[in-house]
Parts: sequence; structure tokens; C-alpha cells
Amino acid sequence: MTPEMATELIADAVYTIIEMILVLIVPGLLLGIVVAVIQGATSIQEQTLTFLPRMLLTLLMIVFAGHWLLRTLLEWFNSLKFMIPGVFG
Repeated sequence: MTPEMATELIADAVYTIIEMILVLIVPGLLLGIVVAVIQGATSIQEQTLTFLPRMLLTLLMIVFAGHWLLRTLLEWFNSLKFMIPGVFG
């Protein structure tokens, strides 16, 4: 395995991880900001008002984006499977 192949493999893995995590994290962050603004405007400081909606939204994102997440992960492993002969050959 050449250093270029190793660098490409690691870069592709990191890019895939970031791409998959952002699908789950960004909607929760945006919802957290909206809830924080509402809490600030109404002076309600209940902890469950921030945690529960974010948890539910993350679960919904897993349900709705799960197919895409799994397909992306399988595509990455497929490309890794075809790269392995070049490592040892």
C-alpha cells in the first residue's frame, strides 16, 4: 500500500463519517436553537423542553435517513472491498 492509497482511504473514511453524522446532528442543533429562543422569550427554563424534542428529532432522522445512511456505509465498504487486492498485490 502506497502512502497515497492510505491517505485516500483515510480521507474517504473521514469524509463519509462527517457526511453521515451531519445528517443526524444539524437538525438537532437547529431545533435546539429554536427551542432556546422560545425559552428565552417566554422565560421558561425547563430542561426537558430542550432534551426531548432534540431526542425525538434525532430518532426521526434515523428513521427517515436510515436507508440513505446504510446505503452510504455499504457503498464505502464496497469500495474498500475492491481496494483490498491492490493493497496486497
